[in-house]
Order: sequence, then structure tokens, then C-alpha cells
Amino acid sequence: MGGLTLEPFGEAGALYGPETGTDIPAIVILHGSEGAGSGWAHRFAAILAAHGMLALPLPYGEGDVWGAGPIRDVSLRAVPAAGRALASHSRAGRVGLLGWSKGGEMALLAAALSGKDTPFACVAAHAPPAIVTPAFDPEAFRAGRWGRDMGPESPRAWLWPGEEDALVPGTPLPVERIAVPVFLSIGLADSVVAPEGVQAMAARLSELGRAPDLMCAEGQDHAFDWATEPLFWSRLIAFLRRHLED
Repeated sequence: MGGLTLEPFGEAGALYGPETGTDIPAIVILHGSEGAGSGWAHRFAAILAAHGMLALPLPYGEGDVWGAGPIRDVSLRAVPAAGRALASHSRAGRVGLLGWSKGGEMALLAAALSGKDTPFACVAAHAPPAIVTPAFDPEAFRAGRWGRDMGPESPRAWLWPGEEDALVPGTPLPVERIAVPVFLSIGLADSVVAPEGVQAMAARLSELGRAPDLMCAEGQDHAFDWATEPLFWSRLIAFLRRHLED
């Protein structure tokens, strides 16, 4: 019976994977505003590793194991850089990108702004906002104030030199610039992200003849319940295998 491996991976942290295999799918994982210390990204990495993939949770922003911290002025260039580093691993095949919530926004932006130079063969985003959101302030979020201020003067979550206009809070995510296949998922009862925004992004891609793999879960909130989560993983892993395995 096979097990999982865990190895250091430079400044990025830990790389999860199956015990055996080469030229296997590899995934960079971007957590949401719960922060890197919450452990969700590592749970997702272990699930992907159990399905025979290398998985690298990439931390960004601030915070620790006790709670989320601010997400402000984060370089999106770190995402394709992590993808290229992962692609150079001796066991890695094609590389994909997965993010959820704030990390889903980050994933779609990084894939869009890197264009045809992206190291990723596909990108998946669960419950991403359809617009660029401002810098994340956990205290303001808990008080219900975060996300109200949009525009050029709002504090920025993301940086990419030369793409300042595309990263103004309130600007629609430029999903039309993504050059690889896209997976989108959303709960139709999401209380954090508007499901209509995710559906609109899917429609824009479909109009370009690049329809994404879209999963809309009836009655589900920002996180899917235990009865629905297995369906999510089935859809997501099928998508990743379709685009990352020869």
C-alpha cells in the first residue's frame, strides 16, 4: 500500500506527493484569506498527493497558525515563479494551478497576466470573486467593513509591474487573457462571493469558444458540505488529469 511523501521545497515550504512515480502531474495551491497557517492548503495538498500528484501549497500574505493576517502588495509574479520551480522537480510532469476564494482570484489573475508565458497547463479556481478585490484586512472583514472601498485609491492586494490598471480594486478579472483551460466552481448559495460573477466569467470565456469546466452546486455555501465535497474533488481531479497527464 502506497503512502505520501513530504519534502522541503525551498522558501515555498513543503511539497506533498506519492511515494513513487515520475513525470506526474504537479499542482501549485493558493490558499484563501484564511491564511497559510490555517492548514487548508495542506489538507488539499494531501488529497491531491493521495491521487498521485505533486502538490505545493504556496504561502503569501501575513498571518500565522493563530489566525489570518493582511494580504497587501503581494507580487503575483511569485505564482508563475513557483510553477517554474515545481516544473523543474525531478518527478514533475506538467504543472497546474489551483486556488480558492482570495487564492482563486490570485490564480486567475496570475494565469491571465502571465499570458502565453505561463508555466501552467491549466488553472482551477473555487469560489473566486469576479472582480479584483482590495487588500485584505482580517479585522475589517470580521467587522463587515472589508471590500466596501473599490477604486484606484483603495489599498492593493496584488502587484505586477506594468499591469497596474488591471489590478485596480473593482476591475473585472481579465479572464479573457488566460491562455490555458479553466475550471470554475461555486456554491449557488455562496454568502461570500456572488455566484453570478463566477457564472458571468464562464459565459465570457464561452463566448470566446473557450468554455471552462464549470461546477455550480445547488444549495452550497462558500465551502461545500461533506456530501458535496466528494463531487467537487471528482470533478476537479478529472479536470487536472485531463490536462496534466499525457
